[in-house]
Amino acid sequence: MDAKTFFLQPSCASQRQYEALRSFYVDSLSAKRAAEKSGFSSAYFKKLRFEFNRMLKNNENHFFPKKIPGPKSRFTNDTTINKIVAFRKRNHSIQDIKVFLDAEGICLSLDTIYNILTAEGFAPLPKRTRKERLIADLPTKFKAPRSISHEVIDEEFSTEKGVGPLIFLPLIEKLGIVPAIKAAGFPQTSDLNDLQFLLSFLAIKILGNKRLSYDTTWNLDRSLGFFAGLNVLPKSTTLSTYSYRITRATNYKFLLALNKIFKKVDLEEGEFNLDFKTIPHWGNSSVLEKNWSGSRGKVIKSLLALIVQDPSTGYLSYANAEIKHDNQNEAVFEFVDFWKQGRGEPPKMLIFDSKFTTYKNLSQLNQSKDNIKFLTLRRRGKNLTKKAEELSDKKWERIRVEKGKGKFRFVRVHDSYCKLRNYKGKVRQIILTDHGRKRPAFLVTNDFELDVRDVVKKYARRWLVEQEIAEQIAFFHLNQTSSSIVVKVDFDLTISLLVHNLYRVLAQNLPGFEKCTVPTIYRKFLENGALVKIKGKNISVHLKKKTHLPVLSELNWLKESTHLSWMDMNIKFFSGTSS
Repeated sequence: MDAKTFFLQPSCASQRQYEALRSFYVDSLSAKRAAEKSGFSSAYFKKLRFEFNRMLKNNENHFFPKKIPGPKSRFTNDTTINKIVAFRKRNHSIQDIKVFLDAEGICLSLDTIYNILTAEGFAPLPKRTRKERLIADLPTKFKAPRSISHEVIDEEFSTEKGVGPLIFLPLIEKLGIVPAIKAAGFPQTSDLNDLQFLLSFLAIKILGNKRLSYDTTWNLDRSLGFFAGLNVLPKSTTLSTYSYRITRATNYKFLLALNKIFKKVDLEEGEFNLDFKTIPHWGNSSVLEKNWSGSRGKVIKSLLALIVQDPSTGYLSYANAEIKHDNQNEAVFEFVDFWKQGRGEPPKMLIFDSKFTTYKNLSQLNQSKDNIKFLTLRRRGKNLTKKAEELSDKKWERIRVEKGKGKFRFVRVHDSYCKLRNYKGKVRQIILTDHGRKRPAFLVTNDFELDVRDVVKKYARRWLVEQEIAEQIAFFHLNQTSSSIVVKVDFDLTISLLVHNLYRVLAQNLPGFEKCTVPTIYRKFLENGALVKIKGKNISVHLKKKTHLPVLSELNWLKESTHLSWMDMNIKFFSGTSS
């Protein structure tokens, strides 16, 4: 490009704008002609003139901005420079120096520190071994104190994100969780009792802590220790060692007590969704069996856990991580016995997938005197699919099914009877198509009186519940267990069940947030800080300002003082005035 072409055919947008305005104001071209010459529309050129006049009115110049020279000297003061030089003389790297300065509230970039060292005549550090780096005098780490029982004294302490467990204290008192813990017979040590251990696990679960080994986030937090009746929570080694001592019998007894606590007779329908969840083990242990993991799409070494949920209330009703291949098919009877022992009556309907148990067990369930209904999927094959495709259009019925969140879809169903292998008698079969999958689904049930729409709705609700349970497991990190000891995982699952139900009670009392998942409730309401004041036997918790704090403050147990019987203290919450 020559110099003449550069001026006559500008390629830069700002240059084209400048030439168009110049031809209009200096060369006296019409607005239409000036716009066409520069390739602009009339409307755009009109807007361009408006912006140009406003720029002149404000004494601005966007086309030829004034060049602002950079600084001629450093902004870093001599005191900071001397500190950087002193650190380098002790053979600290640039990264180390930045950490030291940040700890003192001096924020400098790595490039600034490098430029200062270069200007002072320091050469780059030679490559050092790990031992040589450890010799450097790094700042002393704080050592977390030993966990001991809390001594009631007048004090004040603050927490940044650990107020969540404190909000559950009045609810734990109201529901009677503490007597259930004491009656279950959990082990204790000479230093800490069973209640302090269980509340420590509860605090960590409420926060959604990923692993016990990640204890640096809570081992110095005074509010979490206070929640458990301690000065600080026990260390990861103590908690991990404790969980090895807990037996399945203790967990079972505790689950029976929780079953009586978390119940709503006016809402319960007696229906339950039963599902197996694969809990992976990320180690090289050879004692675990291999199970199919839907999330990973392959068979992996893992533990198989049974999780039962009441879809009418959202509570988890039962959990067991000691499922093996040889007793997997009998898990349905295990839950029936558990429910009868806890409530004195059998469940009304059990809903599960096709591989949960065998047809022989379905027959036994149908012939029992408890009159338990079941709803499951039939294992489909090529012949079943072919017969479904050969059915005429007159034999299908079109119905509407809810998808959740106010949405719905229309599906086609065919209601009939069929026989299953090793099953005595006939079952009701409902073929389902247009449900979002290529092949039809075959629902089978021993309930012959229920309307076909209700049958499809119940199983469709189970699909939604599967997704919800997966979200809860992700928050409680049950899919990332690092232990191959089944009793330890079973205890972890039991505590997760308790915390999940506590979250459900909380959500059901928050208008507009009844159906929110645990991660949402934690993020919007519980991930907050507070100032805690203890005077005599009175505890006042001043919550920091948060967007949804007004909704949380309307909870009945937060508006009034609550007596915590196991602490013999009163707790009351207040809305803070600062964030």
